[in-house]
Amino acid sequence: MPLFRRAVSVVLTVRNDPVGCRAVLDSLARQTRRPDEIIVVDGGSTDDTPNVIRKASRANPRIRMMTAPGVNIARGRNIGIESAGSEIIATTDSGCRAEPNWLERLTAPFEEDPAVEFVAGFYRMDSHSLLEEVVGLATMPGQLDPVRPETFNPSARSVAYTKNVWSRAGGLPEWLGFSEDTLFDHRVRRMNANWQFAGDAIVCWRPRSTLKAIARQFYNYGTGRGHTQIGKADFAYNIRNLLLMLLVLGASLVTPWATAIAIALFVYFYVWTFHGKAARVAEETRRRSAYPLCLLVMWIVLFSNLAGYCVGSVARRKDRDRFVKRMEEYLAA
Repeated sequence: MPLFRRAVSVVLTVRNDPVGCRAVLDSLARQTRRPDEIIVVDGGSTDDTPNVIRKASRANPRIRMMTAPGVNIARGRNIGIESAGSEIIATTDSGCRAEPNWLERLTAPFEEDPAVEFVAGFYRMDSHSLLEEVVGLATMPGQLDPVRPETFNPSARSVAYTKNVWSRAGGLPEWLGFSEDTLFDHRVRRMNANWQFAGDAIVCWRPRSTLKAIARQFYNYGTGRGHTQIGKADFAYNIRNLLLMLLVLGASLVTPWATAIAIALFVYFYVWTFHGKAARVAEETRRRSAYPLCLLVMWIVLFSNLAGYCVGSVARRKDRDRFVKRMEEYLAA
């Protein structure tokens, strides 16, 4: 370990989440490797969130709050990073709980090799109910199967990079309301930055607790993918399947034999496709009821994602200067 460690700033954004903000700030206060500063960018909270941050900053002078009403997540992160005084930037999210050794393990590659520019951390679920456990196992990378470090694109809830590589990348894409961290990952990979994976640098993240919240979350994800067209082939495959189902269902209204085909297609596309995952989730939770619950969750995830993707794709076509031209410039810069 070098005698002098490189300075690290932790940057996070928040809006109207006093409970989640308190949780993440408490966990950052207990780190074995103390951050040199913690910058919290509040996007215009109208509840008790600012008071939570002020109270935490009185107990920990390293915490600094910045207020930027109305900004999206990408702009909020960029504001925090711009003002950061450290060479290394680590990011997480309100509502997460960083394990005590998270920052130490996340920044270790920078200390071991000064050429490292980007470190992908990891996360695991912090479920409080069977539904949350099922959602986490079914939708979070690495919960049922290990991720492939060479292709894993981390969420901004557990990642670190040099301020220099952030600047060369052009910051996070502020014209995106969703999936901005995924596009930033793609940008950094195109730059051939020195990228490392720290699978033991973990933040705990609580999955959504209601079906409505799950639908909203994946609708937003889908909207972002529609804007960027990342994963276009997978969405095209699922849209084709849905259109085929609707066509056969329409035919079944006038041709009785089409009903059997519609049932067969539903079983194949929406039961058999998810059977393996649902069975593994039921085994992991040791609850038989997790099997049908997992199928329900996957249907909500799939159709919410598709709906968001279609909305995002239409917006992309209507505003090509924002979503096509700027993305091409961003990735090619």
